[in-house]
Amino acid sequence: MENYIKNFELFNEIIVYDFNIYNGGIGDCIKIYMYILNLCIKDNKRLYYKKNNILIENYIKLKYDILYIHDEKILNNYTIVKPNMFYDKINNNYCENNYGYFINIGDVFYFSDEIINNSLLIFPKSISNYISIHLRLGDKFLEIKNKRIKNIIDKKNDIRYFSLEKIDKIVEENKDEYIFFCCDNYSFRQKTKDKYNNIIITNGEIGHTSYLITSPKQILDSLTELYLLTKSKKIYAASSSGFSIVAANFNNIPYIKLY
Repeated sequence: MENYIKNFELFNEIIVYDFNIYNGGIGDCIKIYMYILNLCIKDNKRLYYKKNNILIENYIKLKYDILYIHDEKILNNYTIVKPNMFYDKINNNYCENNYGYFINIGDVFYFSDEIINNSLLIFPKSISNYISIHLRLGDKFLEIKNKRIKNIIDKKNDIRYFSLEKIDKIVEENKDEYIFFCCDNYSFRQKTKDKYNNIIITNGEIGHTSYLITSPKQILDSLTELYLLTKSKKIYAASSSGFSIVAANFNNIPYIKLY
């Protein structure tokens, strides 16, 4: 990565990555950017990350400021790419075949101090040695109070397959381990915690970063849960989600699919 940055301004062809709040969740944002970045490193192209002044940009940041670009700096001969252009090219096998990647996400991004400090508020301070299970139930199960918005989201019918038996099996096999259970539905994660003594959860608020109705607190807590996943020894993915995939690839953590 250092060599790419060293020669960055020598590359003639320029790509601009344009991710905005309605383009997907944080998992989509990061894994698609990394996919494009690796292609640009391979082909000696400049890849800029367009600043759109959305909250996630405050919490997970590029290590190299040279990679950022603002609207006023974008020229007509720059190629702008959006995440939806790559949905058919990259999927949730990201950690398995790695698309020929040769850098981890942690070589490119870092979490802000606000995220680290918030992790001490929503997660037990005394626990630093743990494995994780991440379950994404899907947007249909987001606990949204606004009925109109909830109806709109429900129509998307975003439901992820998972096996409760497989989750229970992993918990039973790891009774001597603390297990961070991360889920996008508060009722489900609380129910799981009540069922097992070794399950730990955050007291953070749950929200999806791709929706305008998601509060700043929910965005902060969601990014903090991603940070906490990156600190675990191992991640079990109970359902299909870019969130756990990005967390595992951040520090090259073992990633085990349960679906």
